[in-house]
Amino acid sequence: MKDTFLLKIIYRNAVSLHKITSVVESVKGAKIKHLNFISRGKTFVGIIAFEVTQLIDFEQIIVLIRRNGDISEIERVSDPTLCY
Repeated sequence: MKDTFLLKIIYRNAVSLHKITSVVESVKGAKIKHLNFISRGKTFVGIIAFEVTQLIDFEQIIVLIRRNGDISEIERVSDPTLCY
């Protein structure tokens, strides 16, 4: 059984979205379901939805994303209607 998680991410304009998606996809069994990022001046704000097979995989993704110093904020979102 796979669980879907939503994360709100705010990062600087200079960071490639590819870096963030690569981190998620680097975790075995993780699959991106939806991306919704918009530019707000010098930052991008968005929601990323992804599926993982185990909760430990979700926690590993959080750790990997937080290691990127260009990410200014990351938080779990509980409302699935935000991504559609």
